[in-house]
Amino acid sequence: MSSMGLSGPIYTVHQVPEHFKEHFIVRGYRNPKSTAKQCILSVFDATNETFNFWTHFLPSCYFVWVLKGLSETLDFRNDPYTWPLLAYMFVAVIFPLASATAHTFNTMSEEMRHFCFFLDYGALSIFSLGGAIAYRAYSFPSVLVDTWFGHNFIFIATMISVIAVVLSCQTRFMKLSFLRNFIRLGSFGFSYLFDCTPIMYRLIFCSPEECALPSQSQHARQFVFAFSAAIFFATHFPERFYPAKFDIFGHSHQLFHVASILGTMDQMQAILHDMVDRRMLLQDSWWFPSFSGSVGVIGAVMAINTCTIAFFSLRLRSFVKSTKSS
Repeated sequence: MSSMGLSGPIYTVHQVPEHFKEHFIVRGYRNPKSTAKQCILSVFDATNETFNFWTHFLPSCYFVWVLKGLSETLDFRNDPYTWPLLAYMFVAVIFPLASATAHTFNTMSEEMRHFCFFLDYGALSIFSLGGAIAYRAYSFPSVLVDTWFGHNFIFIATMISVIAVVLSCQTRFMKLSFLRNFIRLGSFGFSYLFDCTPIMYRLIFCSPEECALPSQSQHARQFVFAFSAAIFFATHFPERFYPAKFDIFGHSHQLFHVASILGTMDQMQAILHDMVDRRMLLQDSWWFPSFSGSVGVIGAVMAINTCTIAFFSLRLRSFVKSTKSS
C-alpha cells in the first residue's frame, strides 16, 4: 500500500522500476513519472530524498551568505590576490545546489534521472578543481611551490577534473557491476586525493612556520570528514543492517551529505585562514596575477563539462529505449 504526500503517492521499493531503487531502502519512493510540480512539492514530503535535498540546499544558501560577507570586505573586482578565493567560493555554492537540484527532479523520468546525475558529476568536477586552485593559491607547502609539481599542479588537476566527468557519465550506460562502481567512485576519489596531496604533505612535513598556522587543525579535520563521507557512501551504513529503519531520516546518503558539507566548511575556513595568515609570504611570488588563471579556468572547465553532459544526454533516449526493450 502506498501512502499519500503533498506530491502524491509515496511508494515502497516493490512499486517502483528497478532503475529507481536504492540499496536497502524500502519505503519513501516518489512517483517515477513525477511532474516538475510534484518534484518541488516532494521536498516537503517524508520521502527518502527529502533530507538529501535539504542537507545540500541549506548549505548552498549558507555559502552564498559567506560569499556575500566576503564581497563586502574584499575587493574581488580589483585585487588579484582574492581571485582564487572567488573561484573557490563560486563552486562551493554550485556543487551542493546542483546536488539538491538533482535529488529534487530525478524522478521525472528515467532519462531525467540520468541527466540529473550528469549535472551532479559536473558540479563535483568543478568543485574539486576550485579546491585545487585555492590550495595552490593559499595553502601550498612552501617547499613545493617552486617545483615541477607546483608549476603543473593546476594543469594536472584540470585534466583529472575533465576526465572524471567523462568517466562518471559513461558509467550511467554500464550494467551494474563492481567495475562500474569502481570507475564512478574512483574517478572522483582520485581527483580528491590528487588535489589534497600538497595538504597531506604539509600536515606531515610542515616547516615550523607552517606547523604553527591555525589552519593546520582544520585541514586535518577536513580529512576526517572526507573519510567518514566515503565510508557512509561505500558501506550503505546504517540501512544495510537495519532495513526500513532509516528510509526517511538517517540513511547513508544523508550522512554522506552531512559529512561532506562539514568537510567543505573546514576546508573553506582553512583556506580563509591561510589566505590571511600567509599573505605577506605568498605575495612575493604570487602565482595568479590574471583573472583567467583562476576564475577563467573554472569557467573553461564548466564549458567543457556542459559539452560533455550535452553529448551524453543525446545518447540517453536510445539507451533508455534499448534497456526497456531488453
